[in-house]
Amino acid sequence: MRIVELLVVEEAGAVGLKMRVYGREMCFVNCHFAAHLEAVGRRNADFDHVYRTMIFNRPFFSAAAAGVSSTIQMLRCANAMGIHSVEGMPELSEADLVVFFGDFNYRLDDISYDEARDFISQRCFDWLRERDQLLAEMKAGNVFQGMREAVIRFPPTYKFERHQVGLAGYDSSEKKRIPAWCDRILYRDSRTATISSCSLECPVVSLISQYEACMDVTDSDHKPVRCIFCMEIARVDESVRRQEFGEIIGSNEKIMLILEELFKVPEAVVSTNNIILQNQDTSILRITNKCGKDKALFDIICESESTVKENGQASDHRARGCFGFPRWLEVNPASGVIEPGNIVEISVHHEEFQTLEEFVDGIPQNWWCEDARDKEVILVVRVRGSCTTESKSHRIRVRHSFSAKSMPMERKSNKSSSVQANVLHRSDFQRLSCSTDMVDQLRNLHSP
Repeated sequence: MRIVELLVVEEAGAVGLKMRVYGREMCFVNCHFAAHLEAVGRRNADFDHVYRTMIFNRPFFSAAAAGVSSTIQMLRCANAMGIHSVEGMPELSEADLVVFFGDFNYRLDDISYDEARDFISQRCFDWLRERDQLLAEMKAGNVFQGMREAVIRFPPTYKFERHQVGLAGYDSSEKKRIPAWCDRILYRDSRTATISSCSLECPVVSLISQYEACMDVTDSDHKPVRCIFCMEIARVDESVRRQEFGEIIGSNEKIMLILEELFKVPEAVVSTNNIILQNQDTSILRITNKCGKDKALFDIICESESTVKENGQASDHRARGCFGFPRWLEVNPASGVIEPGNIVEISVHHEEFQTLEEFVDGIPQNWWCEDARDKEVILVVRVRGSCTTESKSHRIRVRHSFSAKSMPMERKSNKSSSVQANVLHRSDFQRLSCSTDMVDQLRNLHSP
């Protein structure tokens, strides 16, 4: 369900609401057209503009930050993107039911104030309807083309003095505006000149069970109008449709062969299933599309990660879930399309951490104490065709062997004093933990 506000002309506007009921589109448009007795042409133009430019399926851009009203911004967006739907027809023309309601401002012609009041008091609405501008314009085909209105059997709804009850409340000021049916409800359903019963060809048929004015409302110079619709909607049972469609497809051998070909996953070959990286190493992984006519789509995910034990065996792998690749591993590209018979090269790279390293009992640690031991991940290469969601998976073990771990501690002791200052032993930490003046001991810890 979407709501769109649209500025029509200087003094008129419209707000539209579109909804789906059993798959049928229903649009409700509230309007306010140009005022004054002689402005019939402007009112007709207002309707035409609203009908042609009302848009529901366009993005709404807020203009509050720019200090521009949302209605003006929507009008500009509509003008920029085109006022018609993709097929070149107004969007309202494609709905199964359209209801227009609001203050249309159509008046009564060729009648005086006193004459109108006299006919109203006698409830001679048939004679007044002959003077109604809207009915005359609809009969001439100038406005609300193809739309209907229930028979009006209530008094004119304009203009009343506020907080005045009954028919005595019509305008008694110096202007003495002639009463009129300004507030109306019109509709158009799926019926045509040749089809009037509800069916799949005529999916929405509406009947009016009540059309009346709320004469007891006195807070406005207009009387609200309400209408009750009774609708028949032709509904398609989607489960039956899918079943019948499946039976039709299943009975056609040619279509089944085409679908089987489309659903096949292209044969792909991955160059290796084991990769070992040291610091900042890069390894190239190649994926070959062996299929000669279909494209292969691939993506690479990190399934799990584990720490390598001292004996070289990986511990239990922990699922990565939505965390993606670990920070030390870079895979590029991680997804793509392989043309028939082509090869794609994937860079598997160890990413160096720009951190201050310290050594505790010969085990390298960074300053936030992240585990820097050898690690292993399981990468999953998923390959699928362009017309199917089924895929084939290839698993690859990628192990990072921390190169500094294998360096003898004797070699480290010959390095500069700046490196030595970062080499701590657990005995040093134990002494620091029981010190009363930790700052002084840190200063003198490795002094010559």
